[in-house]
Amino acid sequence: MLAVLILATGTPAMALSTPARSAAEIRQLKVEARAGDVSAMLALGEAYHYGRAPGFTSDQAWAAYWYGQAALTGDAEAETRLGEIYNDPQGEFYNEAMAFAWYESAAWKGYLPAQSALAQLWEHPFSVAPNYIKAYGWYVKAAQQGDESTWEVLDDLYVYGDTVTSYTEVFDRLAREAAAGDAEAQWRLGRRFLFREPQPDVAQGLKWLETSARNGSAKGLYYFGAELMMGQQLPEDSARGMQMEKRAADMGFIPAQLYWAHNYPPEGQAPDTETETMIADWWLAAAEKDVSEAQESLSHYYLEGAFVRRDRAEAWKWHVLSFRSPYRQLSWQRDIFPGLSEDEKVEGRRRADIWLAAHPGLYWPRPH
Repeated sequence: MLAVLILATGTPAMALSTPARSAAEIRQLKVEARAGDVSAMLALGEAYHYGRAPGFTSDQAWAAYWYGQAALTGDAEAETRLGEIYNDPQGEFYNEAMAFAWYESAAWKGYLPAQSALAQLWEHPFSVAPNYIKAYGWYVKAAQQGDESTWEVLDDLYVYGDTVTSYTEVFDRLAREAAAGDAEAQWRLGRRFLFREPQPDVAQGLKWLETSARNGSAKGLYYFGAELMMGQQLPEDSARGMQMEKRAADMGFIPAQLYWAHNYPPEGQAPDTETETMIADWWLAAAEKDVSEAQESLSHYYLEGAFVRRDRAEAWKWHVLSFRSPYRQLSWQRDIFPGLSEDEKVEGRRRADIWLAAHPGLYWPRPH
């Protein structure tokens, strides 16, 4: 399976995997940080936050200090990381009011991880009442910047938009519609049971997901198939799960196409050319709809000439297009194609400009 996942972390830019710092590196970073280098302050904060400084498992006091120094310059990433320190209920500096303040400061500056974090905090606070309308608003802002996980939240819980004022209201409405046979309400109700706070009901959740799948909902097939593939809530059945994902993919549901493609071929089976060609067609169709993950994967197809004519300029075109998404910029590696000539990059950029002129507006990443 050629499609290459380069995603570094499920949470953009908040806990990127970096190596431990040597004592000499820490000393040098301190010199640079004291001279006002914000990137050095952030690096020091991360080293202490995640236990990457020599001799430390973690030192939250020093992490908060260096994040704080960077945050005082107005740096949105530093503000968000400081918010993370204050938003840890197990941490010694837990202070939800401070978490709200730092997240909000960064979120208003347009920093995507802060917008996602603030949405989640308004949805599940401890010290104040939840505000689902504010949560919805920040989820929308994050989604508009390409946060794929936020699209799923909006499509699932916030299907009723900014009219949501309580989970009870949503749950009751979904229950009525699901009982009346609405397949879309059935998968949403199933997920509500699976993730209900404080007490999930796994049996009811799986029942409604399976009912939705049986009634032909692409998302029901997608979510129930994923449960079968993961084998966490019910006995693993990868073969049946793949069949359900394939049915949803054949219905044109892009997340199912991507999920199925990334899990193909099944363990122990060899890929076949016909299926690989079909997957390449899926990547192309999703890329044309401005799904950044598909654009990045498609770039590798053109780079290697797999199931498409090899075209390094075309590879660069799709790579450039995928990085318009702030989510992609925060989460994926940039400029990963060593050896491309400047002429190839210039031509790829020219083609990207032509594509953009023919596709006005921001689409990524589409939930459908």
